Amino acid sequence: MFKKSALSLLIAMNLTACGTAWENTRPKITGLEQVLISTAADRASNKFGESEDGRAVLSSQLGKSYIDSKGFYSDKDRYTYALHSVRRYMVDAGVTLVDDANEADTIIEVSAGALSIDNTGFLLGLPAMGVPIPFAGQLDIPEVALYASDKNRSIAKFSVSVRDAKTGASKSHSFTTIGTAWSKNWTILMLFEFSSNDLEMPETYASSFDWE
Repeated sequence: MFKKSALSLLIAMNLTACGTAWENTRPKITGLEQVLISTAADRASNKFGESEDGRAVLSSQLGKSYIDSKGFYSDKDRYTYALHSVRRYMVDAGVTLVDDANEADTIIEVSAGALSIDNTGFLLGLPAMGVPIPFAGQLDIPEVALYASDKNRSIAKFSVSVRDAKTGASKSHSFTTIGTAWSKNWTILMLFEFSSNDLEMPETYASSFDWE
């Protein structure tokens, strides 16, 4: 009887081990990181009209303008949105854009000097770690935070120059703009979590801990 019970138990364990373990597919970049980067890009674009050189460009007779975006890396989603942000601001400022450089009177060259996130963190406590257990694998121990902070700061830096489409001569001084955005989280005594950001999100998503 004991042998039959043991055999049944082993079969059940093998059947359980053969079960399918499902995992959620996670994107390479989180939604919060995307919002941080796109917000910085929007703010850098919105500063085009704030500098004297930027106002001079936007107020000059540009005619039909073509945006030369070779300075952007279009294979990255964040650069694609950033370029759209630049184009959107130009259109809102009254610039007539064309998609063919041969039809343009002016070439507006735009490049991105920075479009990324810096992360800094501080922990008073014990970090998460894995403790090897002989013949059993590893025991994962979660972070024990008496106090912890985590800050993400995004930055976008755009450079703009304007030249005549036919002669290549400069039509105005080039200019550079910078936009930033940040989000910060705190944990106290492992239980109390707080967050703050300058993303101007709807109230539903005011806290980064509300993101699901």
